[in-house]
Amino acid sequence: MPGPLTILQNSPWWAYVLLGLLIWLGLQALRPRTLPIWRLTIVPAVFIGWGIASMFTQSKMPFFLIADWLVAAAIGVVIAWISTRQVDFGIDRARRSVTLPGSTRPLITNILIFAAKYAIGVAMAVLPRYREEVMVFNIGISGAMAGYFLGWLCRFMLAYRREPDAKPAKQECSSDQVSTAVLN
Repeated sequence: MPGPLTILQNSPWWAYVLLGLLIWLGLQALRPRTLPIWRLTIVPAVFIGWGIASMFTQSKMPFFLIADWLVAAAIGVVIAWISTRQVDFGIDRARRSVTLPGSTRPLITNILIFAAKYAIGVAMAVLPRYREEVMVFNIGISGAMAGYFLGWLCRFMLAYRREPDAKPAKQECSSDQVSTAVLN
């Protein structure tokens, strides 16, 4: 079994770029900020892309994994939809922007999701005979996170469409998902 330094040295370069991006996004979410609506899609796109890439590039049984990903994504959507809560945010429809509150939750969430995906990747590399078994968890985590972000984004867009003007309003939305998905 390789040591931690060997594992870190043999990790792909893009893993460090992704970790840096997720930490940076989490740090940006610590303070209140105003940003364009399109920036809310960055983190969901990262996790959806990562999950789809994992399905098709790392497995011999993609149809089973597609079902795994879709079921986990559906569960994630339901959890996001149910777990949304009232959060203060300001909507400026004319500028297509939103003002979001600061929160520590996105930084923690980003790191935990990355750590889980990274640990699964290490397990698949270090224990190749269990690769297919571990892949089910990998794809399940990707699907659940993608579904959660997608569910939150749908809930947010529904609230955005219902807002008639630019005044701050209480809307249904999960603050950790808003902040996680933000690039400022």
